[in-house]
Amino acid sequence: MRLLGVFVCSDLLKSIHKQCNLKKFEGKTLGVDAYGWLHRGTVSCAMELAMGKPTRKCVVLVLLQLPPLIIVRFVEFAMHRVRMLQHFGVIPFIIFDGDYLPSKAATEADREKRREQSRKAGMELLNAGKTSQAYLEFQKAVDVTPEMARQLIDELKKTGVQYIVAPYEADAQMVYLERKGIIDGILSEDSDLLVFGAKCLLTKLDQYGNCIEVNKADFSACKEITLTGWSDREFRTMAILSGCDYLASISNMGLKTAYRMVRKHKTIDKVLRMLQFDGKFHVPKTYLDQFRQAELTFLHQRVFCPRARRL
Repeated sequence: MRLLGVFVCSDLLKSIHKQCNLKKFEGKTLGVDAYGWLHRGTVSCAMELAMGKPTRKCVVLVLLQLPPLIIVRFVEFAMHRVRMLQHFGVIPFIIFDGDYLPSKAATEADREKRREQSRKAGMELLNAGKTSQAYLEFQKAVDVTPEMARQLIDELKKTGVQYIVAPYEADAQMVYLERKGIIDGILSEDSDLLVFGAKCLLTKLDQYGNCIEVNKADFSACKEITLTGWSDREFRTMAILSGCDYLASISNMGLKTAYRMVRKHKTIDKVLRMLQFDGKFHVPKTYLDQFRQAELTFLHQRVFCPRARRL
């Protein structure tokens, strides 16, 4: 959820950001967004390619079918993070995204279009001899593939690190594991997790084990906006209304406006009734149905239960 990501990382929640270190979670199990680490590994490889070594052949290989030597770099990055958690006494539980999610079709199509645009722009810049600028475009064009995930899974198997491939999205899977007490917190840069109901989200993890903790229990202490007394449904309504992976936002509807609307009117039905009388906003006829579908996706996505060994 892009707008909510701004919400979490900006000054709007700054007062409840807690600087912490992984050593705080010694003896505990943390769920990890595997694709997030693989994406970071992609960045690391792209940076190396851009720093004086890239050739046209090498860049094309990275963007198309990644050869084993390049894929290993992504795996090495993720495994280094695994070892860092273990160094601090944390038990890693790695969670992978699974199958295509119909509710996310529009978002995925848009991302694929932007990746292709970046790939073409990168090739043009590379051909023009603008290597550093090309690298920035190629970095945006790289996608994490199932093959890359499989290579990391092979390493996790060798080292005995527990993992799950979620039926659909890793976010829903990790929140389920946290709710069941199987994990004690979640490591991810994706703020969707708070909408799914995550209690303890760790972001901005650096190479020294430092990170930022965003805890659901601290919402009522937020000084920038008032979340005291807010229900999970109201928080979810605000997030979806402001635009998320499952539903684009209404025109001119930013996060702050969504917050004010939900704070005043409470439910999506009342919010939409008010917006229909305001010429500043254009509410599509199918918006309410789409909103319900997005909410159901947050609430009832299929997950795998490692205890029952079933969906």
